[in-house]
Order: sequence, then structure tokens, then C-alpha cells
Amino acid sequence: MDDSIGFKMAWSAPDGSDEAQANENDPMRAIPGSWEIATNEFKPGCRHTLTVVNPSVGEMMVTASFGVFAEFGLNLDGKTNYGRGVACGGRRYDTASGFKKPNTRFVWVAPSVAELNITDGGVVFKVTTASGSRDSFRNNQVSFFANEQLPVPIAGAAAATPPPGSQDVDNAGHAPVSVYGLQPLVAAHGFFMTLGWAVLVPIGVWFARHGKPLPGVGGFSSSDGSMYSSNYVSRATQYIRHDGRWLKVHRFLTAAGLCCALLGSVLIYAEVNANAGGEHFRSKHALFGTSALVLGFAQPLNAFFRPNAPTQVTHGASVGKTVRRKAWEIGHRCSGAAGLVCSVVAVLSGIDRAQVWGEAPATARSGKHMYVAWLAFVCLATAGLEFARYREQKQAHAHEELKEVEMGDA
Repeated sequence: MDDSIGFKMAWSAPDGSDEAQANENDPMRAIPGSWEIATNEFKPGCRHTLTVVNPSVGEMMVTASFGVFAEFGLNLDGKTNYGRGVACGGRRYDTASGFKKPNTRFVWVAPSVAELNITDGGVVFKVTTASGSRDSFRNNQVSFFANEQLPVPIAGAAAATPPPGSQDVDNAGHAPVSVYGLQPLVAAHGFFMTLGWAVLVPIGVWFARHGKPLPGVGGFSSSDGSMYSSNYVSRATQYIRHDGRWLKVHRFLTAAGLCCALLGSVLIYAEVNANAGGEHFRSKHALFGTSALVLGFAQPLNAFFRPNAPTQVTHGASVGKTVRRKAWEIGHRCSGAAGLVCSVVAVLSGIDRAQVWGEAPATARSGKHMYVAWLAFVCLATAGLEFARYREQKQAHAHEELKEVEMGDA
């Protein structure tokens, strides 16, 4: 049994009746404190709200020995187009894998006294949950007892009925005080991983892809061979391309990014060992993060064994790249791209998994939105750089053709 999983019972209507409420299909609906039932009791035949408190958020299955759950779909939002949540004649409710909130609210209609048909009048609720497809199952159970004399909320009393549309935006109501707040090592892990994979490595790839001179395009563009130009962008490009600076910057940024990723991995490894029973690599986030790290560190290793590229003399003599060099370049680029893809999945799943480590859902959502916006910027900037590269390549080819025509005339 996992004691971190808790249960709370409340009324679903301000008068304690069995009438359905207009906002029950909102999983973020606000529940006033006056609706809470302080004891492990329920009133037979009435409509209640069962809140399952699960700090390690994840999909779950909840069963009741008596009574029935109201159907609101897998996402508890009133929509069943993604699948129904109720099963087993209403005594079981399944949530979707993407429904991850620390407080999951189910509407449960209590059985009548006659339906209970047991001596102690109790109903057993059981929950089985997992934070990911590779995480171990956790479970807990609780018993609530029938009380026909249970006092209902006073309709119209202060805070008895929340304003229409009011929501528990952070899904923080009724949660243990210590649920939210990332541990320092987990927060540092997220910072270094994001800095390395989302910032340093992509910019390092830009320098390798767009800082390297194109074949036939030198580091100088002015007629006297100087590095000065009236266009600041051209001057910066010429400076980066001259004397192999692009390669030096590429190596520095990618190495710095991989060091950040390695540091982040060490930090989370230590945290898991200390506080999670030492269970490593059991989630999608961990698997994709590890894959990104392995592919990332494979890059400098295979770069050390790269075949030589054609020199300016051999290129001028129309001697192209060797088969080994072409194969190495394809492998280097493909493994690098695969590492970046794995890192994107790892960061996105890591933001979701941060809730397991205590991050508030609202903060996790904001973090995901910021990361997606950054990804969109990186994609747009890459598209712009690719277009500029295409234009430069086209101009270089036109220049080479013009030189051949002039030499032929001479």
C-alpha cells in the first residue's frame, strides 16, 4: 500500500441531494470547503465527490465495492469520444494516460441502505495508479461508512456554492501542503538539461551547418581579399568562416551542452538513489534522455575517427570526397539529428514528469508552452538559415559558370 495516495469525500450539491450539477464535467471545478465531509462517511442515496489525492500523478483505476460512478469520459470532462471511463456496471472508473492531476475528482452516487446489504454499512474504494508505462504500479484503499444522519451543507451559506464557472486553476485544492515544490537537485537537473539540449547544442549545430563555407565559396567576398564588408551580417559570416572558426565554435558549444547534460544526469541519478528507491530508467523520459546522452557523446567520438576531407588543391582539381568521407558525414548527421529528436521528447516528457517530483501543474504547463515556443523559433530560424544557404549556393554556382564562360572566351 502507498500511503501517499489519499481519499477525500465531499458533497456534490450544496443541498446534499442526488441531483447532477451543471459543472460536474469540469475536472478543475472548485469545491468549497463547506462541502467537505471531515469523517470517513457518506450519506446513503446521495451524490458525492470522491477526490483521489495522488502526488505522483498518473493514470489510475478506481473501484468502489458499492454505488456507481457518473460517466464523464476518460478525461473527466464530459466527453466520451476518446473513450468511456465507467466500467463494471459503474463500480470502476479508468482515467486516460494523459490525465495527470494531483487531485482527481470522481462523482459517485452512494448506494441506498438496502443496496449495501452488509452489517457494517461500509464501502471500500481501491485505487491503482502508475506515473508512466514503465513505472511500477502503486495502490491504496480506504473504507467509507454510511451515516443516514450525516448533516448536509446549508444551501446559500457563505462559500456554500462557488460562482458559476469558478475553477481550481492549479488543481491545488484539498492537496497535502507539501505536494508542490521541486527538490533542488531535480530543479537543477531540469535547468542543466534544458540549457544543454535546448540552447547550446542546437546553436552549435547551426555553426556546423551554416558557419562552414560552401564548396567553392571562400571566407572572403571583397575583391581585395579583406574581411570587411558594408553588411554586418556578411562581415560576421566571413569572420566565422575564416580560419575554421566555425568548427571551433561548434566544438565548444556542443561540448558545453554535453557537459551540462552529463551534469544534469549525475544530479538526477543521485536524487533517484536517495529518494526514489534507486529505480532508474523506468520511464519514457529517462529512456529518451539516456538515448540523447549516448547519441550526443557518440558525436565527438566518431568525429575523432572521421576520414580526411578534400583539400583546396584536390577540390580545385575536381577530386571529390571519398566514399568513406561521405558515409561518415551521413552517419554523423543522422546520429546528431536522432540525438536532438530524443532530446526534444526527453524535455517534453520531463516537463510532464516534473509533476511527479512536486511541480505544480500550472508551472509545468507554462514551462511546456515556453519550450514549445522556443522550438518554434529554432525551426523558423533554421528554415531562414537554410534559405540563405540555398541562395548563397545558387549565387556561387552562377559565379563559377560565369568564370568558365570568361575563360572559354579568353
